[in-house]
Amino acid sequence: MTTKLLKLAKIDPSTLDERCVILSEGCPGCVPDETTFTTQVIRLNREKDERTSMPAVAN
Repeated sequence: MTTKLLKLAKIDPSTLDERCVILSEGCPGCVPDETTFTTQVIRLNREKDERTSMPAVAN
């Protein structure tokens, strides 16, 4: 489903890596009545001082 959404948004999946976050305002699975969705890719910067980042935990 993610690859399909990226292709529809004209985003090449091969240009993405582990620093990319895909942000979409809905999808066909969660909002079946909608036909268009805003999708964007946000690329996070690498750590500047090579520190290990701590994972975020959400409940």
